[in-house]
Amino acid sequence: MEPTTFQYTTQPKKNKILPNVVVVAVLLTAIVGSFLILNKSKKDEEKKPVVTETKEVSPTPRPVIDKKTVKIQVQNGTGTPGQAGLVVKALTGAGYVSDNIKTGNAEKFDNLTTSITAKENYDEIIKDIEDSLKSTFEKITVVSPNLGSTSEFDVVIVTGGKIFETASPTPASSASPTLTSTPTPTPTP
Repeated sequence: MEPTTFQYTTQPKKNKILPNVVVVAVLLTAIVGSFLILNKSKKDEEKKPVVTETKEVSPTPRPVIDKKTVKIQVQNGTGTPGQAGLVVKALTGAGYVSDNIKTGNAEKFDNLTTSITAKENYDEIIKDIEDSLKSTFEKITVVSPNLGSTSEFDVVIVTGGKIFETASPTPASSASPTLTSTPTPTPTP
């Protein structure tokens, strides 16, 4: 027997890797592109303006207080006669009702500053009263809200200023009036 020999011819190997790389690159590009396109669509949908209803918190409206119903107490804090009456006159001129204003004397007559005290939520009334009294008193202070809700009065005003001093009597003069005589004419014959 004769030995059989096989001869292989070697053909140059074709580069099979390059087409595979190209196919994989195209596929990856397609996948990544699809992913980006889909993601962008979702982001656009998410970016749609969302309309939400916002409620603005508004301050609680304060009740409007009618001047004609405000109960006021005026206390003379200096002892000056008629000082509380000046306040009543100024207040009635500003629109307050005199029947709702009561006057009296303060416990002490040593107030140098007029003070205004009121119940809570009387800010507008306090400002109005303060403006009404500026021409009568030099110094006005607001010590409010310090009146309790059970107070008979809505506003209490204690006058201040120069402390009243009673005049001391002056000693009477002991000199007696001087009499002068006028000569009477004598008749001529």
